[in-house]
Amino acid sequence: MKSLPSSLILSSLVSCSLLPSASADLLIYEPFEYAPTAPPNNDASLGDGNQAGGLGLGEWSQLNTGQNEADVAEIGLSFTDGQGNVLEGVGNSFERASRVGQAAVSSPIDSAATAGLTADGTTIWMTFLFQDRGFSGPDFGIGLATENMVGDDNQGLVAPGYGVGFGITSTGGQARNIHTVIYNDSVNFTRVPEATPTFNGPGNSPITYLAMKVNWNPAGTPDEIFVFNISDDFTTEPNEADALASDTFDFDLATQQSLDVFNISDTQVAYIDEIRVATTYAEAVGLVAPAGEVKVNIAVNDTTPGTFDFTWNGEDGKLYDLVSSTDLSTSPSTWEVWDDRENVSGSSLQAVPGDGSTRRFFAIIAK
Repeated sequence: MKSLPSSLILSSLVSCSLLPSASADLLIYEPFEYAPTAPPNNDASLGDGNQAGGLGLGEWSQLNTGQNEADVAEIGLSFTDGQGNVLEGVGNSFERASRVGQAAVSSPIDSAATAGLTADGTTIWMTFLFQDRGFSGPDFGIGLATENMVGDDNQGLVAPGYGVGFGITSTGGQARNIHTVIYNDSVNFTRVPEATPTFNGPGNSPITYLAMKVNWNPAGTPDEIFVFNISDDFTTEPNEADALASDTFDFDLATQQSLDVFNISDTQVAYIDEIRVATTYAEAVGLVAPAGEVKVNIAVNDTTPGTFDFTWNGEDGKLYDLVSSTDLSTSPSTWEVWDDRENVSGSSLQAVPGDGSTRRFFAIIAK
């Protein structure tokens, strides 16, 4: 068999990889795989209608433009932990290059993602890469809420009663503490800082891997939030006792299920990349559990030019669809069936035609 050309990329529905994957547990994934908009103030920005939103998200919008804008940087972040494990960014990144005012960008969370992330008795993990690029005051906020973020210089909401939500913030001057933050209508916000500042200015910080964990406890038991700096080994789930900061709050189920906006705000200069929100830690750091793994091979068909053969470890009693897209930012569950290859029993497909695309993704979906 001939080898697979580099222009044709295969993405299986379940894989064991540090690259983007799709599963029932990963519900939001944003690698900022969009065209760069930097430098600022060039009539292009993050939220100008040209960024469709990643997995589980809708189109990005921005409350402020001009000097206050956020952009898509022509750079993706990567991170290496203390054990040598590497997380490579897939696309570009969020960038705030100007310290004037506050940039606030938001994306609607689709209803399926909200439902999957807000059930009682479940857990949310959020991770992202962050680099602080200098200080002169309060810094960033990132999290889930019921409204577009309208922030003040202290990462609170402009007025009490505006909305509810939670996330991670960093505030302060040269010693910038990471905090948990809870937005809860009439109280504006509550915040718990870490004991020792993670970011010490005035220069750039290292690229940092930050994580948030939220436990949705049953009614009558407070919900819990924890924030972590994942530095030593991101392949191992951190213990709650090792959190930088933690807090409790109590949202009823209706409030949880109203969290349908993803917000990023920044009063300073920073990069943010590889945002993942999932119901398991493994998915939130891009590590997919190997149980039930679908292993797929693809090869050029030797007898019919321009076609390909797919083989996988099929199981008795299951049917499979071959789906495809040129856009990896959407879930394979939304991709179109390719070449009418659906409800396939067995473990192979032969002579599947391509279409000449320079970049096309395929997935085998078990049913």
